[in-house]
Amino acid sequence: MSAISTSHPSSGIALRPEAPSLALPVRGGFARWAVLSLGLAIVLGAGWWVTNSPVFDLRSLQVRGNEHVTAAEVARLSGLTRNTNVLWFESGAVERRLESDPWILDARISRSLPAGISIMLEERVPIAVTNGRHPMLLAGDGMVLGPAGADVRLPVVETTARLAPGDRISASDALAVVRSLPADFLPEVATVGRQGHGPLVLALRDGVQALYGDATAATSKSETLRAVLAWAARNGVRPGSVDVRAPTAPALHPYVTGPRSSPAASPSASSQPGG
Repeated sequence: MSAISTSHPSSGIALRPEAPSLALPVRGGFARWAVLSLGLAIVLGAGWWVTNSPVFDLRSLQVRGNEHVTAAEVARLSGLTRNTNVLWFESGAVERRLESDPWILDARISRSLPAGISIMLEERVPIAVTNGRHPMLLAGDGMVLGPAGADVRLPVVETTARLAPGDRISASDALAVVRSLPADFLPEVATVGRQGHGPLVLALRDGVQALYGDATAATSKSETLRAVLAWAARNGVRPGSVDVRAPTAPALHPYVTGPRSSPAASPSASSQPGG
């Protein structure tokens, strides 16, 4: 018995797989990026032009805290001019230039957009003068400020080197003692120093000698010295010297008038020749 095939001739034909579709670039995306890039370039260019325009040129410079250094000197030292761009100038570099002046201890700069700059200064204060033919003003940190005028009444401290403004002396016991004194007491002090390798002595202009020994506990010794001098003034005692080497147990030595020398005897009439 023959088998009868029921398959359709078309069932033996293999179907081809569909070819993968390729995504074609959309021209609109490229155009969008081009527009965005162009817009960003325009914005950046406009920003650069605005921030570098005369709108931000310096027109107002305020200086505060200066007593010795004039505003004109500050402007010259700072290097700021009408062409300075307030937005872009480097404030740190200006502060360093100002602090290179021996009188200026600290400089702080702030901006006031669009065209203002403020400079706040802290100046050094002279507290002593150097010895020698050309005395120089000294600040508390040892900075040499400049020549001292003839009318300056500040303590003299001994220095060995020839100094110029802008130099800095090394730490010294004498300067440490001067730093421990209140500002209103400084004009009363004549010298602070040592005789050779002896103890540290503070000499007042009225002749009183204060024996410090060294600069340890200088603040306590200075406070004790002022307290002893105040007590002596209240009680009518004229001090000759005050020993504050032990500030909790000071010793006051009253002023003693030296013995008067006897006048030389005049020759008598009988001793004259031919008497």
